[in-house]
Amino acid sequence: MEANLERKASVFKKIALKLSKGSILNRKLDPGAKVKSDVERLWKIRCSLYKKEKFTKEEITLLRSLISDTLDLTGRLRILVRENEDFTNQEVETYCRDMNGLQLLFNNIVEIWQKVPDPEKSKHKDEIVSDVMELSTDVTSIVGEILLVLLQRFHLNIVPLLKPLHGLFYGLGLHVKFNCLDKDLINSNSAAGIFSGFLSGVLQLFRSAKILLKRLKFDDDASVAKKKLVQTNIASFVSDATVSHGLHSFSADELRDMMIRIGNLCTDSFYTIGKTSATLDYIDLGDGVHAVSPLESLGSISHVDFVQCPIESRSLLMSGIQLNDGQHYVSDIFLVNGNAFHSQEKITLRAPIHHSSFPASATVRVKTKSGDKWIDVDGDIIAGKCEFRASYMEAFVVVAGYRPYHREITPAGFTYMSDDDSRIRINFPQNCFSRPCIVQFRLIQLNRNRIFSYKETCPDECKYITCISDVIFIKHDDDVIINEPALVHMPIINDTDDYETELVVFRKREDGEVELIPRPSAMRCESTGNCYTFQIDRFCGNGASSCRLALGKANKRQLKKNRRAIIDEFNLYYETEHICTAITMLDKSSLQSGVVKFWTEVVENRFLKRILRMRMKEGLYEVPGSRSPHIRMKDYDVIRIDLDGNMGKIRSLSSDHYFISYLSSSNQNYRSFPVEPRRDPRGRNIGVINYYRESGQEDVCIHLVAVDTERFLISGPRLPTSHSEAKPPSSQTGRVTWSRGSHRSSRSVRSTIAYRSMFEDVPVLSHQSLLVLAGALTLEYATTLGVALRVPYEDILDIKALDQPPVITNFEILWKWRGKIASLEMVDALVSALREVKQKRLIDVIMLASSEKRHLKHSDFSHRHNCVQFAVAPS
Repeated sequence: MEANLERKASVFKKIALKLSKGSILNRKLDPGAKVKSDVERLWKIRCSLYKKEKFTKEEITLLRSLISDTLDLTGRLRILVRENEDFTNQEVETYCRDMNGLQLLFNNIVEIWQKVPDPEKSKHKDEIVSDVMELSTDVTSIVGEILLVLLQRFHLNIVPLLKPLHGLFYGLGLHVKFNCLDKDLINSNSAAGIFSGFLSGVLQLFRSAKILLKRLKFDDDASVAKKKLVQTNIASFVSDATVSHGLHSFSADELRDMMIRIGNLCTDSFYTIGKTSATLDYIDLGDGVHAVSPLESLGSISHVDFVQCPIESRSLLMSGIQLNDGQHYVSDIFLVNGNAFHSQEKITLRAPIHHSSFPASATVRVKTKSGDKWIDVDGDIIAGKCEFRASYMEAFVVVAGYRPYHREITPAGFTYMSDDDSRIRINFPQNCFSRPCIVQFRLIQLNRNRIFSYKETCPDECKYITCISDVIFIKHDDDVIINEPALVHMPIINDTDDYETELVVFRKREDGEVELIPRPSAMRCESTGNCYTFQIDRFCGNGASSCRLALGKANKRQLKKNRRAIIDEFNLYYETEHICTAITMLDKSSLQSGVVKFWTEVVENRFLKRILRMRMKEGLYEVPGSRSPHIRMKDYDVIRIDLDGNMGKIRSLSSDHYFISYLSSSNQNYRSFPVEPRRDPRGRNIGVINYYRESGQEDVCIHLVAVDTERFLISGPRLPTSHSEAKPPSSQTGRVTWSRGSHRSSRSVRSTIAYRSMFEDVPVLSHQSLLVLAGALTLEYATTLGVALRVPYEDILDIKALDQPPVITNFEILWKWRGKIASLEMVDALVSALREVKQKRLIDVIMLASSEKRHLKHSDFSHRHNCVQFAVAPS
C-alpha cells in the first residue's frame, strides 16, 4: 500500500515538473508564453468583431478594449526584450511569433475599423483614430527595436524575421491610406503631436529594415535593383526627417506629403521583402562593397551605406589625394553616404576592382579618406575583389603601385639589381655622388596588354614607338652632384631590329615633362639579345631630385620632325593619358514609350567594342555617325554636354547632370538624359548635341552630333532641314558628324506621322502631353495616381527601380496605363483617378485642354499645387 502511494506520488511529481516547464508563470524558461496566450485571447475577440455586419455602441466599446489590450501586449513584449541579453535561435522564433501576432492584430483592427458604417464611424472617429495611431506607434517601435537587437547578433538565424516584417509593411500601407490621411486628423490641433509619435516609431522600423535588407540575398538583377531603391529611399527619408524638432512647424500639406511618402515606402518594402527568404553571410554595404569580418563587430557598421561617388563630386572629393610614382586607380571612388563608418575594431571589407587596369606584379593599396587626409592601407586580391581592413573612413579608392627599394650609395659605389627583373641593373662607380646619400629605386612595369590594345585600336597615335622597356624610378637627395656617369642595363620588351628606328632614352621629370635623349651608342648584350647598356650622366634635370627612365626604339624621322607625337605616345603607355571616344546612344525601350532619351558615354578606345556590345544588350543603340574623333583624356578632365536645335533639356534636371568628370578606373563615365521638343529660333528641324571640354579659360567644342528628331517621335511641325546652319563656327575644333538626314528617312517619317495621327482625336493623351503632365507631378504623387489608374504595383516598382529622372519615371507610369492607343474613355478614366486623389486643379486643366482638342503645355501648370490625399496600399 505504502509502496503504491510512493509510486503515485513520484508519478505526480513528474507530471507537475512537465507542466511547470510550459507554465506561463515560468518566464525564464519560456518568455513568450504569456504573450502567446494573450495573442490567442485577443484573436478570438478579433474574430467575433470581424464577423459583425452592424456595429453598435457595444461593439465599438469592444473594439476599443481590443486596441487597449494590444497596447498592453506591446508594453510587456518590450520589457521581455530589454531584460534579455543572450538570445538563441529558439528565442528568435518565439519573438517572431509574438511580433507576427501583433502585426496581424494591428492589420485586422485597421480593417475592422473600415467596416464600421459611416454614421457610427463619424460618432467615434476621434477616439478610435487616436487609439489606432497610438497602437501603430507602439507596434512599429517595438518591431523596430526587436529587429535592431537581433540583427546585430550575426550568429542568429534571421529568416523568421521576414514574415512579421512583411505583414507589418502591408498593414502600415493600409493604415496610412485609411487613417493617416484623414482630413480632420491632419487639420486638427493635435495633429503635430500624434504624427510626431507615429513618425518616431516608423523611423525606428525603417532603420532596422534597412539593415535587414543588407543581409538578404536576391537572385535576379531586378530584385537587387528594387532592394537598392528601397534602401536608398529609406536612407533619404531618415535623413530628411527631423524628429528632434517635432512637426509643430509643418503645415497640413507638408504632413500629408510626409504620410504619402511613408505609405509608398511601406508598400515598396512589402513587395521587395516578399521576393526572398535567403540570407547572406556578409553585409552588403552597397555598390558591391561587403563587410566580411569579424562577425561580432559587424553590427557597429551595419547602418553604413557606400555609394559610388557621383560624377559631379569626383573632382572636389579627390582634390587632396596624391599618388606615388607609378600608382594608378584600379577601382571607382566609394563614398560613405549618411552615417559615418566608425568601429572600435578594424573591419575587413571587400570592394570591386577594375581588372583590365590591374598590372601583374603590382602591389595593391587602398587610400582611405579621414577628414582632409588620405591614408594608405594594405590591400590584397581575394576572389576577384580587393580586401582591406579599416576602422574609420569617409571614402576610399583602390590603387595599384610598385614596391620601393632604398639604398645608401657610398663613395665605394653600388650596383642596384631589381627584385622583379634581374636584368635591370644600375652600376654606380666609385665617387659617383659628391657625398653619401640615400637613393630610392622603384620598377614600374608597363601594362603590355594596354600597349598592344592601343596599337591595334589607335594605329595613327601609336606607330612611332616600336618597342619600349619598363620604367625605372630614381630619387636622390636634392643637393647631391653626380661626378661620374652611371651605367644602366635594361631589357627592351619585344625588341625588333629596324633600320628606321633609333634607341632613345625617355626621361620623365618631376614636373611631368618628358625628354627624349638619343642613345645610338648603347651596347647590346649578346647573351640576352634584347638588353642594352648605356651611360646616363644625370638622372634629374633642372635641379629636380627624381625622374623616370625608360629605353625604347622610336622612328628616326619623327625624332627630327615631330618629337611631340613620340612624347604623347610615351605618356599614353605610361598611363598619364588615355585615348577616348564619346559615343551617343538612344534608349530603345524609352522610344517605345515615346520618350527620346540619350545616353552619352566617354569610353577608352581599347574597350569600345566591349562597351558597345554591353550597351546593346541593355537596349541601347548608337546614333549613326555620332561617334566622336579620338579625344586625349586625363583623370578628372571634364566634358560638358549642351543641347541645341529643336530639342531642349528637361527642366527638372539640374545643370550638374550635363557634364562628365572622367575617371579611367570607373565604369560610370556616362550620362543619361531625356529631351523634350522645342521650337528652334533658327528654324532647324534637327537636334544638336554639343560636347565641350572645360578648361581654365574658354570651353572648347570637341564634338557635335546632329540628330534627325523626326525619326524619334519628337512632336513639332516639320520644317526644312538645314544642316549647314547647325555647324559650329570655324574657330571651334572638332569634327561634325551627322545621323541620317530627313532626305534619307522618308519611310521613317511616314511611319512617324502615321503613329502621331493616332493621337489627333485625343491630343491631351499624346506623348508630349503625358510628358508635360509627368513634369507637373512629384514621384510620390505619380505613384499614387498610377495605383488609382489600376496600374499593377509590381510594374510601378519595376519602373521606379530603373533609377531614372523623376519626370521620366512619372511618364512611364502614365504610359504604362495608356499604352500605345488612346481613346476618349481614357480621358474620363484619368479624370476619375485625379478626382479620387483629390487633384481638382489638374482635372480643370485636362478638361480644358480636352475640350479645346490641344496638347497640354508647361504654361498650364505654371503654378503647381500638390494636393494629393491618397497613399498607396498593396493590392
